[in-house]
Amino acid sequence: MPPRGTRVKGKPRSNTPKNPTSSSTGSRMRLDEDDGFLSDLDNAKGWNVVVNVLCASFDLPDLTSRNGLKKVHANFEAIYSKMDRVYETNLEDVKIRGGIVGIFAKMCVDSILRNKLFEKGILRKIIPLLNIDETRHLALRALSNITHHGGRSIRTEIAEHCTNIIIKLIRDLPDDERVAELGVATLVHSICAVVDGDKEPDDPRVFKTLDMVDVFKVLLETMKRPYSSPRSIIEHVIELLFVASLHAASAYKAYPPAINFLVAGLRSNDWVCRCTCLNALIRIYRFEGEDDQSGLHPIFFTEAMKTGPPPHLGAIMDAYGRERCDTYLTYACNMQSAKAIMVYAKDRDLYALGLKQGALIVKTEFSIINGTGLYIPNSPFDMWSDSLKFSADAIRQKGKPSEEDLADIVELKFLISKHLISEAVDLAKKALQRDPHQAYFYYAISLSGDYVQGLRAAKKGMKCKITTPFLKHQMMQRAADHAANMGLKLMMGMPEAGEKVWEEGIAFLMSALEDAKAYLEGAPPDNRHMKNMGYWFVLLSILVKPDMSPDLKELDGALKSLKIADQFSEFVGITPPKTTLRLTQQAVVKHYPLAVTEFSHVFAKLDELRDTVAPAMDRNKVEDDLAAWLDDLRLEDGTLEDVIQCGSGLGPKVNADDIDLYRCSWCGNPSAVLRKCARCSKTRYCDAGCQKSHWTNHKKECYLDS
Repeated sequence: MPPRGTRVKGKPRSNTPKNPTSSSTGSRMRLDEDDGFLSDLDNAKGWNVVVNVLCASFDLPDLTSRNGLKKVHANFEAIYSKMDRVYETNLEDVKIRGGIVGIFAKMCVDSILRNKLFEKGILRKIIPLLNIDETRHLALRALSNITHHGGRSIRTEIAEHCTNIIIKLIRDLPDDERVAELGVATLVHSICAVVDGDKEPDDPRVFKTLDMVDVFKVLLETMKRPYSSPRSIIEHVIELLFVASLHAASAYKAYPPAINFLVAGLRSNDWVCRCTCLNALIRIYRFEGEDDQSGLHPIFFTEAMKTGPPPHLGAIMDAYGRERCDTYLTYACNMQSAKAIMVYAKDRDLYALGLKQGALIVKTEFSIINGTGLYIPNSPFDMWSDSLKFSADAIRQKGKPSEEDLADIVELKFLISKHLISEAVDLAKKALQRDPHQAYFYYAISLSGDYVQGLRAAKKGMKCKITTPFLKHQMMQRAADHAANMGLKLMMGMPEAGEKVWEEGIAFLMSALEDAKAYLEGAPPDNRHMKNMGYWFVLLSILVKPDMSPDLKELDGALKSLKIADQFSEFVGITPPKTTLRLTQQAVVKHYPLAVTEFSHVFAKLDELRDTVAPAMDRNKVEDDLAAWLDDLRLEDGTLEDVIQCGSGLGPKVNADDIDLYRCSWCGNPSAVLRKCARCSKTRYCDAGCQKSHWTNHKKECYLDS
């Protein structure tokens, strides 16, 4: 059998005239001077044969080849006019109508022909065929093919005019698996073109006409049917529920089974499927989510510290060490900060003020009180936090090399307090060229919204010698947040299992889980980031362990810690903000038991059809993959950094295309700009600082290998 859209060559034609009218076909327009084609059409079994007979009758070129489509381009108007005439003259003949629509659908593989055909009104020819038993599958196949290949405007047009019709067909014909498969594919391809978009749907007008709750209902009802091969249906539903999650959030809340489905997807054996479902859940709450806490209310905070914590919170703080807890450190630093301002009001010594502020900044996040409680005549600042810029300048004016770091730290705190993060990152990078051991500089860079840059800085900063518990824990939580987001982003590229990107994505997610766990176990219990790390820990634990018990009993401790974190926030006068991550975590925990009951069998079936077995990730492999995540990264000039000789100077530059990515042998930071030891070529470092720090451990191995 020749492929659809090819001409039938050498086929004998009947010499016996045939009456062109019959009870099944009605009156026909002659397709050719030779009525043999009509005989061929009457005897045709299956749409493939019908289409081939019509292609031969219309003398069409081979529609399966580029050259054939070019010929259609060159003679489009004549070809279309002839086919349209036959279609309109034979409206009672479903074979001719269906066959011509099949030919048009084949032409729609070509984007230019597709646009021309839609301008001619091809959709008006397809829609009536949906309600005819003989042509229904053909029409759905045509729509599925067109929406699969079609541009956004064409898919949007199909969504607007066909959604309700297809929904009704799927509901009215529950035993027709082909209707379900082709109908779901068409719905998903077309509706995705409408609901996709960042700030708003790509087509707000059409989006308003869609009943997304009804769309979700019919899709989820369809997946529960015992079809023989439901893989395509399930995969298409996952696609739509992800794409629609951002702008159809209200539909998810109006129809909770849609959320249950995504939560159940976290139990799939397939990493990409699980990450897709988690990403969709996060997107549902993106616009609803509130900003995270960015400061303390000075009056509420002061009153809380005077009153003291509730007994059960006080006991937790005592067990950790009350003087090490964040609220007490913050309160002490605030008092010292205010006292330093009062001293400045008398002596006007910005240099002395800066030295005091610099010592406080590295102790806690909200160390410098931001008030105007004391008016200082003829002062260059009104808000006390604005003094940071002037005190940093005063320190620099003294010209003491030993205080250069301190001046940068004070100015960085000023920039961070004003939310000027890009400026802070630039300053921190310059400061690191002078002193690569100062953790505060890495902390400033870790605040960047750039996951790559932020994670690199956080990981490196955690290994710094010049640090404080506050900085260590801050960079730990930044590392967890950056790695989690980066891992989910990589997995949204739909990598195949075993591919490099797939392994890197898992490595990021595992690293994020480990850092979140370490933070929860080691950071002060009253630190404000306990909530965020708790959310990530819960979500990533479920993501990494798809066979979690339905009641999530494994997470009882983490969920209890989240309640305590909320109580610490309320103690200092802060209502825990309903961030996107908080709302996502709460939704997953709330829906998980019912999701397991309602939809886990769907994903189990999908795993079976895909023959997916959850792979066990070797810890060493995970760490190796984490090191490889920046493959092919370039410096601004397209080259990598210099090669370093242990204990000596620099060597020649090398081209980036010749160097793979490695991890720093000292701090473990993944980077494509590492310098390798020129003596043994087995270790690699971020810079001379990391190399010197590692030299004590490396020198014996280095001498043996060289």
